[in-house]
This record gives sequence, structure tokens and C-alpha cells, in this order.
Amino acid sequence: MGTWEWPLIIFTVLGEAAIGILLALWWLDRNPLDSILYKKATLTSGILLALALIASLAHLGHPEAAYRAISHLGSSWLSREILFFLLTAAAWIYLFFQIRQPNGNRRLAAGIASLLGLLGILSSAMIYVLPRVPAWDSAQTPLFFLLTTGLLGALILLVLGHKTLTPAQTSTLMSWSAACTVVSLLSYGLYLSMLNAGGPEGMSTVQFISSSPLFWVRVVANWLAPMFLLYPIIKNKKAINSNLILTILVISGLGELLGRSLFYLSAVGIHITALK
Repeated sequence: MGTWEWPLIIFTVLGEAAIGILLALWWLDRNPLDSILYKKATLTSGILLALALIASLAHLGHPEAAYRAISHLGSSWLSREILFFLLTAAAWIYLFFQIRQPNGNRRLAAGIASLLGLLGILSSAMIYVLPRVPAWDSAQTPLFFLLTTGLLGALILLVLGHKTLTPAQTSTLMSWSAACTVVSLLSYGLYLSMLNAGGPEGMSTVQFISSSPLFWVRVVANWLAPMFLLYPIIKNKKAINSNLILTILVISGLGELLGRSLFYLSAVGIHITALK
């Protein structure tokens, strides 16, 4: 089986959370968001993106040579990932300057950053879609990365904006979070079923995952607990309790980290050597 890839776990989860915030800002800003919330959320996404990029350097054999990877754009998903995340960082800087101007076009800037970020996330996922690794070789891999993006982005914005979001904006983010959680659970069940029917390698992977304590902690943290806590709020349209939303974010964040850990542990480790 694979190994603990902490730099990649941190890079992918934090990077996806950062892009998720930008995507949620872009979507909700059709009806202008509070400017203070917008600034707080933008800064939060920038901090998460910076931490993600720093973590990614820890995985490279020679970080100082990272720029050389861009020369392989035509053949390497790693090269595309690096390019799109660097462009996302540049787009974030553009957004930062837009939100500091009274008449800045923040929605356009957030849209550009979100699009580039999503392309970066898809490029990250495609690195692992490899025929020789049954646990990763399916459309489920990019889906898992995108669901993390949607879930954490929505929950973080809910935490940051619990006092200033309108009821409609709050409802959108709550529904978004619940939908990502439910789809994640259903798609993971399908994923395990497909793996189990895919030959001895797939069956071995399912056995490893289902026997790991990390998986069962994830079942609770990533799916059962968030759905249990979100359901009464959405059904009864209760006012947001900031402590409850923060609790859901912490639990879901832990679940996503565990899920990504299992992702890397569930297959033979891939050592990215393009820059070595």
C-alpha cells in the first residue's frame, strides 16, 4: 500500500478549501456581499492558498527547480497543476487589489481566480488517474477533489459570514454543504463497489480501506456527523449558530484530511520525480 504523503495531503486539501472560498464568493456576489466579509474571506483564501503552495514545495526533490516543470505542459499534468496554481495565485493578487478599490470589479476577479483554481484542482486530480493504480484510475478521483472544494469553501464562508450573510445566501451555502456531503457519501459507496468488482487489486484495496480505523473515523467525521448536524438546521430553517457551524467545519475538515490520507495510503505510492 501507499505511504503518508503529508505535504500532498496539506497541499491538496488547503488548496481546494482556498479555491472553494473564491468560488463561493463569486457565486454569492450576484447579490452583493458585505464588503468586510468579502475582504475577510479573500484574505482567508489567500492564506490557505499560500500554505498549500508552501506545503507542495516540501514534496519536491529540488524545489528551486520547480520552474522547469512548466516546460512539460503538453505531456505532464504535474506541469499543468503548477502552472494553474501559480496563475491562481496571480489572480488572487489581482482580486486583492480589486477589493481595495471602491469600484473594483471584484466579481470578475473572483471568477478568474476560481476558474484557474478549478483547472489547477482538476490537473492535480488527473496526476493520479493512472491505469496501474486501480484505487485512483476512475472519474471518482477528480470528483472527490471537487467535492472537497465545494464543501470546505461553503463551510468556511458560513463561519466567516454568520453575522452578515442574508438568509438566502446562508440557505445557499447550507444546501451546498449538505449536497456535497451526501454526494460524497454516495459516490464513495459506488467507488468501493466498483473497486471490489475490479479484480484482486481492487478487492485488496477495499479490504485495506474497510479494515482501517481511519476509514471508520472518516465515516463519522466526514458524513454522519455533518449530515446529523446540518439536517435540522436546513429542515427547520433555523438561524445559524456560529459555534455549531464552526463545529461542523472542524469535523468536516478532519474528515477531509482523513479521506485524503486514505487516498494516498490506498495504493502503491507515486513518487513524482520529474524535478529530481
